[in-house]
Parts: sequence; C-alpha cells; structure tokens
Amino acid sequence: MDDWTKGRKHGFIVNTLRWGSRKWPAKFKTLEESKTEKKINPASGRLAQFYECNLCKKEFTNKDVEVDHIIPVVDPKVGFVDWNTFIERMFCDRSNYQTVCKPCHKKKTKEENK
Repeated sequence: MDDWTKGRKHGFIVNTLRWGSRKWPAKFKTLEESKTEKKINPASGRLAQFYECNLCKKEFTNKDVEVDHIIPVVDPKVGFVDWNTFIERMFCDRSNYQTVCKPCHKKKTKEENK
C-alpha cells in the first residue's frame, strides 16, 4: 500500500464505506416506508413490489429506485471536509434519507453539482 497515491487511498476508503452503508438500518427503513403495493410489473409481467419516489411521487420497482441522502454526504460546494464528517453524513439517521427513482436521483445530483 506504500505505492498508493493519496487519491487512490482516499477513493478506496470512500468506496469501502459506501459499500458498507448498503446494510445501514436507516436505509432499509426508508425503503420499507416507501413501499406501496405488490402488483404486476408491466416490464416483466411478474408480480413485484412497488415503491413511491419521494420527488415525483410515481411508483417504481425495486431496481428502479435508490435510497438517497437528502443532504449530500459530500457537499459539492464545499467538497470533502474530513473523515468524521463524511462518516456522520454517510451513516445518518432516517431523517436524511429518501427513496427516489433513478431519473429523479440523476436530476437531483446534476442540480447539486451545478
């Protein structure tokens, strides 16, 4: 690891923390609370659980939604502050999460990065 640059090490740690956050209970609770109903998925013709996007209020299957941080983990205007701030924001409580569809998430991220 001595040959890793500071940037590579930083990226590795960020990716590891993001991967670990997938199992964070507050994320599961957020997704659970956005469930609407099970119905036939028009794309597959199979029964699927649907979730409501917090932004556009439309329904989507699990593969088409993401649990998003309302306040970004890294503020695009400020950038990376320190590891404590990053970890606190990554592993936040339920109030900073929302379920959003992939198109809304993409649009939100684009707006944040302006």
